[in-house]
Amino acid sequence: MAPRLHAPVWVGACETSGAGTHAESERVVLQGYCGARLHSRRRGKTILQKRRRQLMSYVIALEGGATHTRAGLYDEDGALAREASGGPANPIAYGVYACARNVQKLMRELLGDISPAETSVYAAFAGAADASVQRDMAKAIGTRLRLRRVLVTSDLHAMLHANAGAGSGILVIAGTGAAVLGRDADGCLLRAGGWGTLLGDEGSGYAIAAAALRACARAVDCVALNTSLVERLTKAAGLNAFDEFVSWSARAGKKDIAALTPAVVAAAEEGDIVARSCIDEEAYRLAALALVVQERLDLETDGRLFEYGALLDACDFFRNAFRAATANYGEMQHLPCKLRGHRAVFELTSLERPPKWTQVWRNTDANAGAALPATEQSADAVYIDELSPHELAAAMNRGDCDVAPAVGEVLDGIAEAIDCAARCLRAGGRIIYVGAGTSGRLGVLDASECPPTFGVPPERVVGLMAGGDRALRESVEGAEDSAEQGASDLAALNVTENDFVGGIAASGGTPYVLGALQTARAAGATTVLITSNPSANAVVDILIVPDTGPELLPGSTRLKAGTAAKMILNMISTGAMAQAGYVYKGRMVGMTPVNEKLLARARRIVAEIADIEDSQAAALLDASGHHIATAILMAEHGTDKVEATALLRKHEGRLRDALESD
Repeated sequence: MAPRLHAPVWVGACETSGAGTHAESERVVLQGYCGARLHSRRRGKTILQKRRRQLMSYVIALEGGATHTRAGLYDEDGALAREASGGPANPIAYGVYACARNVQKLMRELLGDISPAETSVYAAFAGAADASVQRDMAKAIGTRLRLRRVLVTSDLHAMLHANAGAGSGILVIAGTGAAVLGRDADGCLLRAGGWGTLLGDEGSGYAIAAAALRACARAVDCVALNTSLVERLTKAAGLNAFDEFVSWSARAGKKDIAALTPAVVAAAEEGDIVARSCIDEEAYRLAALALVVQERLDLETDGRLFEYGALLDACDFFRNAFRAATANYGEMQHLPCKLRGHRAVFELTSLERPPKWTQVWRNTDANAGAALPATEQSADAVYIDELSPHELAAAMNRGDCDVAPAVGEVLDGIAEAIDCAARCLRAGGRIIYVGAGTSGRLGVLDASECPPTFGVPPERVVGLMAGGDRALRESVEGAEDSAEQGASDLAALNVTENDFVGGIAASGGTPYVLGALQTARAAGATTVLITSNPSANAVVDILIVPDTGPELLPGSTRLKAGTAAKMILNMISTGAMAQAGYVYKGRMVGMTPVNEKLLARARRIVAEIADIEDSQAAALLDASGHHIATAILMAEHGTDKVEATALLRKHEGRLRDALESD
């Protein structure tokens, strides 16, 4: 008889309702185990192929964990065509939309020239036990790529289904995190553990490393056994002394802490008693969870126990301790999972219908294959007009959290744009922005801020707006639809090969912008397009596509897409001005001090760079006509305003070049 061990347990009926909270859907006392049963799996190859052909042309099967994500592209016959891997995809740890963005990147790599509309996705994620998380992940993935169908479940359910079939069994996962899932012969499910870092991730790599760190702290305080872990963990974390773990722990995530586990294992293998006790304790805790599941599901003591995860796969010390703990209460069949990773997830395609431990998103658009821009898609299942003011603000804030990471993923393109824009400025050329609506206003805003910030003439940074200056304040209907007008407005600027022309179009297809870019390319200018539509295919020198995803208010690109565009424009103009010499020692030496606040800033800049007193800086600024770079040259070269101004003009306003000249 299995012991009555007490541990945190999630108990659920054989199929959850798919609605409400995780507690409502899974924490249900097992009484009689009546109700729905899992449908039997049909394994005949002919039946499976027929079913898959009805549903899809291609399948992407994906397993997302706290450390890695692995995905495979399968054809309709179940043959693996391609594989790809990427970073973590745990929606609880990293957020739904950040995970969806990582997944999208992998899927684009897998799909290549295959249409997403011909593809269905089966995904299993660590941390996706809750129905609402599954639903949000399925929608976020499906809408971003316009897929045919997306099914999402937890990694536990997918792995147990793949390896236990329709029979009973227990799955134990022990990696960065840990959890247990069991199923009886009637298909009733019971989950234990996996409560996360705060409530206890018992039996996980994180728990082992955290216990080891606490043991080290006690050893340093001389209230516990001395241990080699103090030195080992300090070195493994790249720190100089154990004391530095105080600040390190404040910024470390679960993945960072779990990464210390190999150092604990190495110490245990070399006989460190403290390290061994940390591993033994967590192995016992995990075994206790497995035994609780066995007892409550009334499974045979010699039933199947499937092992999965780095600790059980690759760490002999942990695996042996875990098996020894379970052996005290029965003769369980410890079996490594034969089907793993995305191949195990692919087995979900054999289900005749989706169980209630999954959530499914389907593309209901009649024109599923149409390239609907991401900014036109719906970002959430709620309507903002039904939200309270606080709920609305919170929803918008959650959406905005996607913007900076999306911009971070296109830094290579931004850096290339900065380099090109700087070269154009140094060659006497211009930065010219072209846009319509919000995008156009952002371009004009950035252009108008460069002269007072960097001291460049207004004609060196220009903003073109569809509909002209009037469109800055009011909508000019139809202005953005004329490619001819965009071409004409740009041609009027007499563009040359020394100019940098940046188009801004959230949808990627604004005719006014594309017409201007075509004219710019014909003139030999460097062309850039900033868009939030991954499907944009404009012909430009540099394509910058921050994938900000659907807007909370579909089609309102002044939200996330506009925020991303503003960030990128800031980077391009600031970076180009710095590279072109209009910034010196990180200071705005070209700034025009037009008010008391800016005058005070100008005095500080002159005093700091010239290494003089504030009173001297103030006098030089007055003598220079409040021109910062001129005042610095006067201080450094001992010249008057006329000579300093001439020297700056000779070097086109670049203070560094003027200071370094003979």
